[in-house]
Amino acid sequence: MSHPGLRSPPRLNLAKLKVRPVKGKESVPCGAEMAAMLACWASHGDTADAKQCAAFADNLKKCMSTTVKQPPKVNTINYHLARLGKLL
Repeated sequence: MSHPGLRSPPRLNLAKLKVRPVKGKESVPCGAEMAAMLACWASHGDTADAKQCAAFADNLKKCMSTTVKQPPKVNTINYHLARLGKLL
């Protein structure tokens, strides 16, 4: 039995359910080394072969060779929402 002042909640008819991924702040693996090398180049006349910047370039090369890129994590929320959407 329904009350005269209350209405039933609206029924949602959703064709597709989709969640946007959260864009987090990604860390730059060799950002400090790259910034140091660019600062050195800026202070020594923007020449890539400046002898004063050789140590910074070597640090960057070492960092780039040792850093392994991690594969992105797969988010399965959209898959599960698509499955549940058939039940709604």
